Amino acid sequence: MTRAKICGIRDDGARDVAVAAGAEAVGFVVEISRSKRSIGREEAKGLIEGLPPFVSSVIVVEPESIGEAAKLALDTGADVIQVNDTLSFEELKALRERVPLKLVATIPAKPDMLDEARSLAKVADALLLDSFDGGKLGGTGTVHDWDLSADLVKNIDVPVILAGGLNPENVAEAIKTVMPYAVDVSSGVETDGEKDPKKIEAFLREVKTCPL
Repeated sequence: MTRAKICGIRDDGARDVAVAAGAEAVGFVVEISRSKRSIGREEAKGLIEGLPPFVSSVIVVEPESIGEAAKLALDTGADVIQVNDTLSFEELKALRERVPLKLVATIPAKPDMLDEARSLAKVADALLLDSFDGGKLGGTGTVHDWDLSADLVKNIDVPVILAGGLNPENVAEAIKTVMPYAVDVSSGVETDGEKDPKKIEAFLREVKTCPL
């Protein structure tokens, strides 16, 4: 079964809807100034503390240093840290050794990504494949070439999480095409910039009922 993460959660209402609808993971964008979904570490900590057992908490961060990343992880109490392309391979390796959390490395979906993915797979527990638009990685709300994504899944040894422009209308087709370990959504379950309970429920229903 394909797993699902609802990302960009900013309040307990959206968090609770995601959990009740069956999300395996809930994501919090923490202190990323360019993101309208960003929240402070104390807010993230409070939301994470309200999660029930067996639902993973993920912080999405763009740290400038290993120390900053480690402090964010410690301060929020998250289960998983997702790093958006701001640390080098060596820094990610050092972070993995320093912080007892699962590490997800985000990579841009592009034709020449396989070598980078194989390198990151040596230090990350999973890779999150996201759209790259105008120098911006993640949070673009745009779909990338799923055939490229499917090729990566076939040629990499760690779980691949598919993100980028997913929504209730296209997620089933994305799963059938790519066969990812998990799917990740943020803007695709929003209305006017706010998480929409009906869209969250519809997205997760499509994921759970998608035949593989």
